[in-house]
Amino acid sequence: MTRTLVCDLDGVVYLGERPVPGAAGALKKVEAAGWRLLFATNNSARPPSSVAEKLGRVAGYEASNDQIITSALVAASLVRAGPVLLMAESGVVEAVTKAGFELTEEPSAAATVIVGLDRGISYERIHRASQAVRAGAHLIVTNRDPTFPTDYGLCPGAGACAASVETAAGIRGTTAGKPSEAMRRFIEERAGEGRIWMVGDRVDTDIALAVGPRWHSVLVTTGVTGVDERLEVEPDLKAADLPSAVEALLGPRASSTS
Repeated sequence: MTRTLVCDLDGVVYLGERPVPGAAGALKKVEAAGWRLLFATNNSARPPSSVAEKLGRVAGYEASNDQIITSALVAASLVRAGPVLLMAESGVVEAVTKAGFELTEEPSAAATVIVGLDRGISYERIHRASQAVRAGAHLIVTNRDPTFPTDYGLCPGAGACAASVETAAGIRGTTAGKPSEAMRRFIEERAGEGRIWMVGDRVDTDIALAVGPRWHSVLVTTGVTGVDERLEVEPDLKAADLPSAVEALLGPRASSTS
């Protein structure tokens, strides 16, 4: 049976500009064993080409754009009508325009609003996005991660940006990123048939995504979740890092369940 490994990126393959030791070798072992390999990130800021470039530059693994699934791609797939007003970065801009939708900065013209990580956030940007939502635009949130890990600690994530718009508009948006059903369906379509193993460092996104008969999960402790942290959702396996996770998956225990 064909198997797919889906890896989170920040906190699993690399931390900011530092690779997780042994990550590239582990990924190559997965491919050599005949598994499909995909990368799913809630970071909406970068387009797939930029994510693939960073994988090669930082982690030493050369990925194709088709292997990269971002919350921005899933958010764009949820748009039903334009124009679209964005409070987000280039990853969302590219995903929405490639999906064929016009962009606008005029709240009264927007049929859809997408909010993601926005490191240029300002009072005016929050005001325009929330004004459009109050006027009836459909609100899509790329992901609800309150923070994301970097090599200099945790930074505010898209969830923090979205909270400002949702609070001002009084409406909770549709979530695109992990652990949403929309992200799960998107990954399943990209993976094709067979079992899917999710490797991640966040219980509330990565591990919570892996539900259903096709899915299994591995929690690693190189990112957000600590070794001794109490877990609300239990993964199928726990590992210190990605190389340890791959070693477990390619061994007899994983084979017997997949």
